[in-house]
Amino acid sequence: MKKILLINIIILMFFFCDLKIKAHTVIVGGYIFPPFIEEMQDNYFGLALDMIEIMNKFQDKYDFQFVLTSSKRRYIDFETKKYDMILFESINWGWKDKDIQASKVFLKGGEVYITIATPAKNQNFFNNLKNKSIGGYLGYHYGFANFNADENFLKESFNIELTTSHERNIKKVILERIDIAVITQSYLKSYFIRNPYLKNKILISDKLDQEYNHTILVRKNIKPSIKEINELLTKMEIANVLSDIWKKYGIE
Repeated sequence: MKKILLINIIILMFFFCDLKIKAHTVIVGGYIFPPFIEEMQDNYFGLALDMIEIMNKFQDKYDFQFVLTSSKRRYIDFETKKYDMILFESINWGWKDKDIQASKVFLKGGEVYITIATPAKNQNFFNNLKNKSIGGYLGYHYGFANFNADENFLKESFNIELTTSHERNIKKVILERIDIAVITQSYLKSYFIRNPYLKNKILISDKLDQEYNHTILVRKNIKPSIKEINELLTKMEIANVLSDIWKKYGIE
């Protein structure tokens, strides 16, 4: 009897292990854009990586795996099927003509203008960008440019310097090498958590360059379906696991 019970237990163990092994792999693309994805010594971390980890812990049907792309290359890499899903995106950011669907909105945010704080400056400083030097992020879409992310267009139309570092743009503002930088609210909040002494040195615009609604973009006709992704997001929201991630990065 004990021998039969032991055999049954072993069979069940192999069965459940087999189920886990057969979890469907889903490749999730992402590009360096703090605080969503950051890199240090070839290690990637940030909001998006934390969310992928939680998505894997919260269910066992799919195994979500991260792959790096870039802000400019992400459309080509999607077309060549290097990944099938991308987090913290909006379908309005160059995706409307792609074979893709957007999940429900799971996080709202926006971008603000910042400048060095001086007694002579107030919110009127942000009214006209044409006569200001601007720091932007390469490959990103900006409201002041009608969401045209083309590098040549931006440089021809504005006095803009494009980098791949929010921190570098903030430092340029503080050192008065540029007049204005456009920074995501989420990054600025996490930056002030790490550098609280700099908060009084920076004037932040009340108005937004753009307000965005973060979604997950999923290739059409694959597994998981957009319905499954929305159901997973709802379950994680109800369990408050997403709010824990937001708090970690100082996001309300």
